[in-house]
Amino acid sequence: MSRNQDQRVFRARPRQPVHLGNKLEKNLLAYATAAASAAVLSVALPAEAEIIYTPSNTPMATAQLNQGAAFTPLDLDNDGKPDFSFAMFYGVRYSTGGSVLGFKSYLKIVPQQNGNGAVQGERGPTASAVAKGDEIGPSQKFGNRDLYLYIDWFGSANQNSGSWNKVEYAYVGLKFMIGGQVHYGWARVKFPFTGRGIRLGSIYGYAYESTPNQPIVAGQTSGAAPEGNAENLQGTLGMLAAGAPAVKAN
Repeated sequence: MSRNQDQRVFRARPRQPVHLGNKLEKNLLAYATAAASAAVLSVALPAEAEIIYTPSNTPMATAQLNQGAAFTPLDLDNDGKPDFSFAMFYGVRYSTGGSVLGFKSYLKIVPQQNGNGAVQGERGPTASAVAKGDEIGPSQKFGNRDLYLYIDWFGSANQNSGSWNKVEYAYVGLKFMIGGQVHYGWARVKFPFTGRGIRLGSIYGYAYESTPNQPIVAGQTSGAAPEGNAENLQGTLGMLAAGAPAVKAN
């Protein structure tokens, strides 16, 4: 038999399977499963949350006596379309003899887009004075109509309501829509108490969370909000990436 014939015979022989052993095969299977799962979960991780903050010290439009409400727009995402407006009003009713029969003054927040709203207060149609550090998100109750920050009215009936009475400044918790998705934000309002009558307010900065349905903390101006779900997923990825040590083979 020639040398070439010897090579052809050798190459024609079938290769015999090699058995690695049950334990080693299970470990390799665990590594393969971990790699596949890690690839899937890495795609499923949410985008990092980001606070979009706009500093400002914008005086609110001042209501003129008996001239109707004065409106100040609030554009949270600065897209050129107001998401809310602050409406201020001050009116006095006189008798024919010139004496004051009653007056009414208020400041309220008005949603300008469908789906927008503010965190409600405990009394009537009022907006809550949210404290710095409080979370604003899905757990709060939002009103989708005009809500009073402050109202002072007397005449045939007296009314003095709203959690902003005698509050120098606080935060309005907000929910608004971007591309059909819910985002949460806040506006800091300075509204010093000066007694009965007209009060001068200003918008002292505002912010929103760029990730849909992600809560925001009142007063937070930078950084990312805590993401518990993302941390849990990253922990799972770490276990899967560990392979056999994290997956017990029987």
